[in-house]
Amino acid sequence: MLSICIPAYHCNVDALLIALQNQLESVSGEVEIVVCDDCSPSPIVTNPSEFHEVRFIRNTKNLGRASTRNVLVQAAQGQAILFLDGDSEVISSNFISNWLEIAQNDAVSVSYGGSIYQIEQPPASHFLRWKVSTIRESKTIEERNRNGGGFKTNNVLIRKSVFDKVLFNEKLSGYGHEDTLFGFELRMNGFHTHHLDNPVRNAILDSNEAFLAKTEEAIRNLCKCIDYASNRKAFIAHVRLLSVHATLKKYGLLGLMRLTAFIGVPVLLNRLKAGRSLGIIFGFDFYKLYLLDQLLREKNHKS
Repeated sequence: MLSICIPAYHCNVDALLIALQNQLESVSGEVEIVVCDDCSPSPIVTNPSEFHEVRFIRNTKNLGRASTRNVLVQAAQGQAILFLDGDSEVISSNFISNWLEIAQNDAVSVSYGGSIYQIEQPPASHFLRWKVSTIRESKTIEERNRNGGGFKTNNVLIRKSVFDKVLFNEKLSGYGHEDTLFGFELRMNGFHTHHLDNPVRNAILDSNEAFLAKTEEAIRNLCKCIDYASNRKAFIAHVRLLSVHATLKKYGLLGLMRLTAFIGVPVLLNRLKAGRSLGIIFGFDFYKLYLLDQLLREKNHKS
Protein backbone atom coordinates (compact mmCIF):
# COMPACT_ATOMS: atom_id res chain seq x y z
CA MET A 1 0.00 0.00 0.00
CA LEU A 2 1.05 3.58 -0.72
CA SER A 3 0.36 5.98 2.14
CA ILE A 4 0.19 9.62 1.06
CA CYS A 5 0.97 11.56 4.23
CA ILE A 6 0.30 15.28 4.46
CA PRO A 7 1.50 17.34 7.45
CA ALA A 8 -0.48 20.56 7.61
CA TYR A 9 -0.33 23.66 9.75
CA HIS A 10 -2.39 26.79 9.25
CA CYS A 11 -3.04 26.20 5.53
CA ASN A 12 -6.08 25.03 3.59
CA VAL A 13 -5.52 21.64 1.93
CA ASP A 14 -8.83 21.44 -0.01
CA ALA A 15 -7.27 21.83 -3.46
CA LEU A 16 -4.57 19.22 -2.85
CA LEU A 17 -7.04 16.67 -1.46
CA ILE A 18 -9.50 17.19 -4.31
CA ALA A 19 -6.72 16.58 -6.87
CA LEU A 20 -5.51 13.45 -5.09
CA GLN A 21 -8.97 12.04 -4.47
CA ASN A 22 -9.91 12.50 -8.13
CA GLN A 23 -6.89 10.47 -9.20
CA LEU A 24 -7.72 7.61 -6.86
CA GLU A 25 -10.68 6.75 -9.08
CA SER A 26 -8.42 5.75 -11.97
CA VAL A 27 -5.43 4.04 -10.29
CA SER A 28 -4.96 0.36 -9.73
CA GLY A 29 -3.29 -0.29 -6.39
CA GLU A 30 -3.92 0.31 -2.73
CA VAL A 31 -3.57 3.95 -1.69
CA GLU A 32 -4.49 5.79 1.49
CA ILE A 33 -4.36 9.51 2.23
CA VAL A 34 -3.59 10.62 5.78
CA VAL A 35 -3.57 14.26 6.89
CA CYS A 36 -2.10 15.34 10.22
CA ASP A 37 -3.22 18.76 11.42
CA ASP A 38 -0.48 20.09 13.69
CA CYS A 39 -2.97 21.85 15.96
CA SER A 40 -3.74 24.64 13.48
CA PRO A 41 -5.52 27.73 14.84
CA SER A 42 -8.11 27.51 12.03
CA PRO A 43 -9.61 24.60 10.02
CA ILE A 44 -7.36 23.14 7.32
CA VAL A 45 -10.32 21.82 5.29
CA THR A 46 -13.60 23.54 4.50
CA ASN A 47 -15.79 20.44 4.66
CA PRO A 48 -14.08 17.23 5.87
CA SER A 49 -17.09 15.06 4.89
CA GLU A 50 -16.30 15.72 1.21
CA PHE A 51 -13.09 13.75 1.51
CA HIS A 52 -14.34 10.24 2.10
CA GLU A 53 -10.99 8.77 0.99
CA VAL A 54 -9.01 10.77 3.54
CA ARG A 55 -8.15 9.92 7.13
CA PHE A 56 -7.67 12.98 9.35
CA ILE A 57 -5.68 13.06 12.59
CA ARG A 58 -4.88 16.09 14.73
CA ASN A 59 -2.13 16.80 17.22
CA THR A 60 -3.46 18.03 20.56
CA LYS A 61 -0.67 20.61 20.64
CA ASN A 62 1.66 22.07 18.03
CA LEU A 63 4.57 19.63 17.69
CA GLY A 64 6.45 21.10 14.72
CA ARG A 65 7.44 19.73 11.34
CA ALA A 66 9.74 16.91 12.47
CA SER A 67 7.48 15.42 15.14
CA THR A 68 4.40 15.67 12.93
CA ARG A 69 6.12 13.61 10.23
CA ASN A 70 6.98 10.97 12.81
CA VAL A 71 3.32 10.92 13.87
CA LEU A 72 2.36 10.27 10.26
CA VAL A 73 4.91 7.45 9.97
CA GLN A 74 3.26 5.74 12.92
CA ALA A 75 -0.25 6.32 11.53
CA ALA A 76 0.51 5.11 7.99
CA GLN A 77 -0.68 1.63 7.09
CA GLY A 78 1.34 1.33 3.88
CA GLN A 79 4.92 0.17 3.46
CA ALA A 80 5.71 3.15 1.22
CA ILE A 81 5.13 6.66 2.59
CA LEU A 82 4.82 9.67 0.29
CA PHE A 83 5.19 13.00 2.09
CA LEU A 84 3.46 16.00 0.53
CA ASP A 85 3.27 19.53 1.92
CA GLY A 86 -0.23 20.89 2.26
CA ASP A 87 0.36 23.84 -0.09
CA SER A 88 1.61 21.63 -2.95
CA GLU A 89 -0.20 21.54 -6.28
CA VAL A 90 -0.49 18.29 -8.24
CA ILE A 91 0.27 19.06 -11.90
CA SER A 92 0.36 15.58 -13.48
CA SER A 93 -2.73 13.47 -14.15
CA ASN A 94 -0.52 10.41 -13.53
CA PHE A 95 0.93 11.69 -10.27
CA ILE A 96 -0.32 8.87 -8.03
CA SER A 97 0.17 6.10 -10.60
CA ASN A 98 3.78 7.23 -11.10
CA TRP A 99 4.37 6.95 -7.37
CA LEU A 100 2.64 3.58 -7.20
CA GLU A 101 5.19 2.17 -9.63
CA ILE A 102 8.00 3.29 -7.31
CA ALA A 103 6.14 2.03 -4.23
CA GLN A 104 5.95 -1.44 -5.80
CA ASN A 105 9.70 -1.48 -6.46
CA ASP A 106 11.29 -2.82 -3.27
CA ALA A 107 14.76 -1.91 -4.56
CA VAL A 108 14.00 1.81 -4.06
CA SER A 109 14.11 2.94 -0.44
CA VAL A 110 13.98 6.71 -0.98
CA SER A 111 12.74 8.56 -4.07
CA TYR A 112 12.36 12.30 -4.64
CA GLY A 113 9.85 13.49 -7.24
CA GLY A 114 11.00 17.10 -7.47
CA SER A 115 9.28 20.45 -7.15
CA ILE A 116 8.85 23.50 -9.34
CA TYR A 117 7.60 27.04 -8.89
CA GLN A 118 5.46 29.29 -11.01
CA ILE A 119 7.12 30.69 -14.12
CA GLU A 120 5.50 34.10 -13.76
CA GLN A 121 7.47 36.53 -11.63
CA PRO A 122 5.49 37.60 -8.53
CA PRO A 123 5.34 41.20 -7.29
CA ALA A 124 8.46 42.66 -5.71
CA SER A 125 7.03 42.11 -2.21
CA HIS A 126 7.19 38.33 -2.77
CA PHE A 127 10.16 38.19 -5.15
CA LEU A 128 12.87 36.89 -2.79
CA ARG A 129 11.32 33.51 -1.94
CA TRP A 130 10.35 32.93 -5.58
CA LYS A 131 13.81 33.77 -6.93
CA VAL A 132 15.70 31.69 -4.38
CA SER A 133 13.36 28.71 -4.72
CA THR A 134 13.33 28.84 -8.52
CA ILE A 135 17.13 28.89 -8.71
CA ARG A 136 17.82 26.41 -5.91
CA GLU A 137 14.91 23.96 -6.01
CA SER A 138 13.29 23.91 -9.48
CA LYS A 139 15.62 21.32 -10.98
CA THR A 140 14.99 19.06 -13.96
CA ILE A 141 15.39 15.32 -13.53
CA GLU A 142 18.66 15.56 -15.47
CA GLU A 143 20.03 18.20 -13.09
CA ARG A 144 18.95 16.22 -10.04
CA ASN A 145 20.56 13.03 -11.30
CA ARG A 146 23.74 14.88 -12.22
CA ASN A 147 24.16 16.93 -9.04
CA GLY A 148 22.29 14.88 -6.49
CA GLY A 149 19.45 17.39 -6.25
CA GLY A 150 19.54 17.66 -2.48
CA PHE A 151 16.91 16.16 -0.22
CA LYS A 152 13.48 17.60 0.49
CA THR A 153 10.65 16.19 2.57
CA ASN A 154 8.02 17.49 0.14
CA ASN A 155 7.13 15.00 -2.61
CA VAL A 156 9.46 12.29 -1.35
CA LEU A 157 8.65 8.59 -1.00
CA ILE A 158 10.33 6.73 1.84
CA ARG A 159 9.88 3.03 2.54
CA LYS A 160 8.55 2.48 6.03
CA SER A 161 11.39 0.11 6.91
CA VAL A 162 13.81 3.07 6.55
CA PHE A 163 12.30 4.59 9.69
CA ASP A 164 13.55 1.62 11.72
CA LYS A 165 16.99 3.25 11.35
CA VAL A 166 16.29 6.96 10.83
CA LEU A 167 13.54 9.16 12.26
CA PHE A 168 13.03 12.91 12.07
CA ASN A 169 14.79 14.52 15.03
CA GLU A 170 12.06 15.76 17.36
CA LYS A 171 14.45 18.12 19.16
CA LEU A 172 13.99 20.38 16.11
CA SER A 173 10.63 21.93 16.93
CA GLY A 174 11.04 25.15 14.96
CA TYR A 175 11.06 25.84 11.24
CA GLY A 176 13.72 24.56 8.90
CA HIS A 177 16.51 22.06 8.28
CA GLU A 178 14.79 19.03 9.80
CA ASP A 179 14.97 17.70 6.24
CA THR A 180 18.68 18.57 5.99
CA LEU A 181 19.50 16.56 9.10
CA PHE A 182 17.20 13.70 8.09
CA GLY A 183 18.74 13.54 4.61
CA PHE A 184 22.22 13.51 6.12
CA GLU A 185 21.34 10.65 8.46
CA LEU A 186 19.85 8.73 5.54
CA ARG A 187 23.17 9.02 3.74
CA MET A 188 25.11 8.01 6.85
CA ASN A 189 22.94 4.89 7.08
CA GLY A 190 23.58 3.96 3.47
CA PHE A 191 20.31 5.12 1.91
CA HIS A 192 20.70 6.87 -1.43
CA THR A 193 18.03 9.02 -3.06
CA HIS A 194 16.47 7.85 -6.31
CA HIS A 195 15.10 10.65 -8.51
CA LEU A 196 11.75 10.54 -10.29
CA ASP A 197 10.37 13.02 -12.81
CA ASN A 198 7.06 13.60 -11.02
CA PRO A 199 7.16 17.14 -9.59
CA VAL A 200 4.61 19.15 -7.67
CA ARG A 201 4.25 22.92 -7.91
CA ASN A 202 4.91 24.82 -4.70
CA ALA A 203 2.90 27.86 -3.75
CA ILE A 204 4.63 31.20 -3.14
CA LEU A 205 3.01 32.38 0.06
CA ASP A 206 5.78 34.27 1.84
CA SER A 207 6.47 37.96 1.58
CA ASN A 208 10.14 38.99 1.53
CA GLU A 209 10.03 39.94 5.20
CA ALA A 210 8.27 36.71 6.21
CA PHE A 211 10.81 34.66 4.25
CA LEU A 212 13.72 36.46 5.91
CA ALA A 213 12.19 35.74 9.33
CA LYS A 214 11.83 32.06 8.38
CA THR A 215 15.42 32.06 7.14
CA GLU A 216 16.68 33.24 10.53
CA GLU A 217 14.61 30.57 12.30
CA ALA A 218 15.92 27.92 9.90
CA ILE A 219 19.54 28.87 10.53
CA ARG A 220 18.93 28.69 14.28
CA ASN A 221 17.77 25.13 13.66
CA LEU A 222 20.80 24.46 11.49
CA CYS A 223 23.07 25.45 14.39
CA LYS A 224 21.27 22.89 16.55
CA CYS A 225 21.64 20.26 13.83
CA ILE A 226 25.43 20.44 14.19
CA ASP A 227 25.09 19.03 17.72
CA TYR A 228 22.37 16.51 16.82
CA ALA A 229 24.14 15.01 13.81
CA SER A 230 25.65 11.55 14.27
CA ASN A 231 28.92 12.87 12.79
CA ARG A 232 29.54 16.56 13.41
CA LYS A 233 32.49 16.91 11.02
CA ALA A 234 30.74 15.06 8.19
CA PHE A 235 27.57 17.12 8.69
CA ILE A 236 29.47 20.41 8.37
CA ALA A 237 31.06 19.14 5.17
CA HIS A 238 27.60 18.00 3.95
CA VAL A 239 25.97 21.44 4.26
CA ARG A 240 27.42 24.07 1.94
CA LEU A 241 26.67 27.04 4.21
CA LEU A 242 28.43 25.35 7.14
CA SER A 243 31.39 24.25 5.04
CA VAL A 244 31.89 27.79 3.65
CA HIS A 245 31.86 29.21 7.18
CA ALA A 246 34.31 26.52 8.32
CA THR A 247 36.63 27.35 5.42
CA LEU A 248 36.60 31.08 6.23
CA LYS A 249 37.39 30.23 9.85
CA LYS A 250 40.24 27.89 8.83
CA TYR A 251 41.94 30.58 6.77
CA GLY A 252 41.32 33.42 9.23
CA LEU A 253 38.87 35.27 6.98
CA LEU A 254 35.91 35.56 9.35
CA GLY A 255 37.13 38.96 10.55
CA LEU A 256 37.00 40.33 7.01
CA MET A 257 33.55 38.84 6.51
CA ARG A 258 32.34 40.44 9.75
CA LEU A 259 33.72 43.83 8.77
CA THR A 260 32.04 43.59 5.37
CA ALA A 261 28.79 42.56 7.06
CA PHE A 262 28.99 45.42 9.57
CA ILE A 263 29.24 47.91 6.72
CA GLY A 264 26.95 46.24 4.18
CA VAL A 265 24.23 44.21 5.91
CA PRO A 266 21.87 47.12 6.74
CA VAL A 267 21.81 48.15 3.07
CA LEU A 268 21.66 44.53 1.92
CA LEU A 269 18.73 43.77 4.21
CA ASN A 270 16.76 46.70 2.79
CA ARG A 271 17.42 45.45 -0.74
CA LEU A 272 16.29 41.93 0.15
CA LYS A 273 13.11 43.24 1.77
CA ALA A 274 12.40 45.40 -1.28
CA GLY A 275 12.87 42.47 -3.66
CA ARG A 276 15.64 44.14 -5.68
CA SER A 277 16.62 41.57 -8.30
CA LEU A 278 20.22 42.61 -9.07
CA GLY A 279 22.55 40.19 -7.28
CA ILE A 280 19.78 39.00 -4.99
CA ILE A 281 20.96 35.38 -4.80
CA PHE A 282 24.53 36.37 -3.88
CA GLY A 283 23.17 38.91 -1.39
CA PHE A 284 20.85 36.35 0.20
CA ASP A 285 23.69 33.82 0.52
CA PHE A 286 25.91 36.42 2.16
CA TYR A 287 23.10 37.35 4.56
CA LYS A 288 22.69 33.68 5.54
CA LEU A 289 26.44 33.41 6.14
CA TYR A 290 26.29 36.54 8.31
CA LEU A 291 23.36 35.12 10.30
CA LEU A 292 25.10 31.79 10.75
CA ASP A 293 28.24 33.47 12.05
CA GLN A 294 26.24 35.63 14.46
CA LEU A 295 24.24 32.67 15.79
CA LEU A 296 27.28 30.41 16.17
CA ARG A 297 29.10 33.16 18.10
CA GLU A 298 26.02 33.61 20.30
CA LYS A 299 25.83 29.86 20.85
CA ASN A 300 29.55 29.55 21.70
CA HIS A 301 29.32 32.49 24.09
CA LYS A 302 26.52 30.77 26.04
CA SER A 303 28.31 27.42 26.24
